[in-house]
Amino acid sequence: MATKENADVKRSFNWLRREARGPTYISFSPFSDRSACSFDFGDNGSAASCNYGGELLQMSAKDDEKGVVFAHGDFERTYYSSLARAQRKHGGQATFGLELATNQKPFENTKPEEQLKERKDRGSNLKLGQMTERGCFNYRWPFNEYVLLLNEEDGIEPKEAGTCTRVSFVKDDILYQVIRLENGSRVESNTSIYVRWRGQVALSIGGLIKFGELSPDAPYTEPSERLVNSDSVSIIGSTNQLDIRIQQLNGDKYDTLPLSLPGDQESCNAGRNVGPYHAYADLPGTNVSFRDRQVTFVAEFRLRQCGREPKWPNTPTSEDIYGYLGIDSCSNMATGMMWETLFLQREDKSNYFSELSEVNLVGRCVEKIMTVDLVPVTIRENGCIKFEKEGPLAPVSNLFLRPNIDLESMFWKIRFLTKAYRFLYSFIDAYTGSESSKSSEEDSSDDSDIPTSRYTSKVEPSRYTAKSAWNQVNIIKGTVEFQMGRLRRNIERVLSYLVRTLIQPGTTTNLPPLAAKTFQSNYYYVMITIWYVAKRCEPFKEAFKFAWEWVDEMDKWSTEDCILACCLPPDNVLLKGKEREQVTFLKWYHYASLWNLATRKTVRLLPTSWQTEDLDMKVNLLERDARRAAAAKLSSRHAYSPDDEILDRLGFLAEPLNAEFSRHRADSVALITAKRILKRDSTRYLNPGRLRDGEKGPTSGPWEVHALCHHSRLLVENYQYSKSDDKTREQKAEDAANLPHPMLGKDKHSFIPVGSHKYIGFYSFVYLPERLPIRRGKIK
Repeated sequence: MATKENADVKRSFNWLRREARGPTYISFSPFSDRSACSFDFGDNGSAASCNYGGELLQMSAKDDEKGVVFAHGDFERTYYSSLARAQRKHGGQATFGLELATNQKPFENTKPEEQLKERKDRGSNLKLGQMTERGCFNYRWPFNEYVLLLNEEDGIEPKEAGTCTRVSFVKDDILYQVIRLENGSRVESNTSIYVRWRGQVALSIGGLIKFGELSPDAPYTEPSERLVNSDSVSIIGSTNQLDIRIQQLNGDKYDTLPLSLPGDQESCNAGRNVGPYHAYADLPGTNVSFRDRQVTFVAEFRLRQCGREPKWPNTPTSEDIYGYLGIDSCSNMATGMMWETLFLQREDKSNYFSELSEVNLVGRCVEKIMTVDLVPVTIRENGCIKFEKEGPLAPVSNLFLRPNIDLESMFWKIRFLTKAYRFLYSFIDAYTGSESSKSSEEDSSDDSDIPTSRYTSKVEPSRYTAKSAWNQVNIIKGTVEFQMGRLRRNIERVLSYLVRTLIQPGTTTNLPPLAAKTFQSNYYYVMITIWYVAKRCEPFKEAFKFAWEWVDEMDKWSTEDCILACCLPPDNVLLKGKEREQVTFLKWYHYASLWNLATRKTVRLLPTSWQTEDLDMKVNLLERDARRAAAAKLSSRHAYSPDDEILDRLGFLAEPLNAEFSRHRADSVALITAKRILKRDSTRYLNPGRLRDGEKGPTSGPWEVHALCHHSRLLVENYQYSKSDDKTREQKAEDAANLPHPMLGKDKHSFIPVGSHKYIGFYSFVYLPERLPIRRGKIK
């Protein structure tokens, strides 16, 4: 049962106050010294991107014909221009979201007989100051806080008059931006003088908008018409339009604010190339209690096809948004609290605190992939659109900057989501069935009434204090189970996209892989992705059933009309350099995945037409070629470059994909790759970035400046520690701490002390010259 205090927090957007944001809010203040960046967010195919200051740069919406359509502010979509706009706090004409209007004259307190004077001529009492806080709710919805200043004459030092908070989110294909102005000074403010509001505040929205679509050949177009209605503005392009309106919270209901052009643009008849529209709202006066001296505005953006304007849905209330964003720590969408608690449990077990902020990296990457990068698609079978409730999802890379469907990027994203699912499953598996004994042994008698059902997280959190970590574990269990369902559905829907669009004959989609952006060898990742998910999710048969209606029809599919069979490179294709080495690994994994899928005893995910004869012999030959390529890299004396990192990453996939059939051979491909990573030397000279005419070679910078190259060393360390030896994490950590130089030895991959001056990560590592016996361990 909700308490009166919690009910007050949910009302009137009080949950945006500092003291009420709760554990689901993640602050980015600890990273304020890092490079500024944008924040992408979305839901179900509709997404948006804000700059560093939280201002709206661009938005997208799914389209049944074009796949994805876009609207963005007045800036060029080049790499440099997009990066520059993303790193700004104030975007100017490049942004078109809800903001406090700039360049307003101080508010004029007119006499009663002059009250009919137009609002636009009376100025604004407030203006925006510096940004004091940046973060997000549940790694998904961006949040910014600014200082409010009195808008006074030039030359007068501005006085702090309150705070301005802004949160943005997408719901039911509509983008919402909430701005809340609150009177009063901050605790850390240099002055503690209370400044009263008076008069009105001016808001701005819209501006110079450009429209586009996913196709690389379609140019971005400017609007051809603007319609100003009594409650909204429509900016109309050639095929799409953007509808905008602003609502002001008035008690328990919303009032629509009229929008108009600034006086200078009206007088010059600017036509279609106009700047932002303005809205004016009264500020609460002195007759209102101090705690209620706040005003809230909600802006709504709807990107759609041109045509008859549909009715606006009801604007969500403060309580609706509170629940939808998952602000309550009991919510199934409270991923901020969930990831923090899970990583805190791991730190408590290992007695080690990571300074890499991995909890923020994991939580944010999961949400970014599932809510922005995965876009619903339309499938056509024999020319007819087939609507599905939870249809396929296309993995779009770089949605707001040269977007394309990159199959290579898709594999690594799905691999990451699969690992996240397994991580959450390990938590449920560790605490399910033993929670009653743990609660009786570890918890105090004051906590003995904690329910232990699967819905424990629905219990009001105010009942529990931070007396033990077990309380938080029980609170997040329901959230973990719900998020596992989200991950499973998204993974299955991406696999459905691969099968329906690239393997099933006679189907087309509005979001196919773009041939101009996708190199042919990237099509090898299709089978690799399907097999990786099928193998890694094999222990979760009850969850991953892959029970699509078209599975039983696979036997009728042929490879003649299959897009994938036509796009794969010929087996006898001749390539050179690193491209040849990469294709060698990909081809091996492709056919190994085919063989494993063909011999899979559970639900089949591969048509019988793909099961060719002598497939196992072909895999053995390709394994030999890949092993030779890895050994050649190890014995070569070429300087290490960032282009080599993808080969290292591919080398560690051999065991997870069950691709090594020749177990009698001395070293596994992963072990050869690990040796090569340990042997790489530091960069001895800087690459100028360009080559002479006719000369070939790498043009990249030093490998030390690439994060993934350092991640390779972490992979080596993880590979060494991941061998199964019936030891717990604590025992392994204790063993490593007692060794002066931990090392991968020949005795069943155990660690033995040895001197070394070759360092990896935080430890010294060296390999014995003897060959090690093959043991099929797991690489996580």
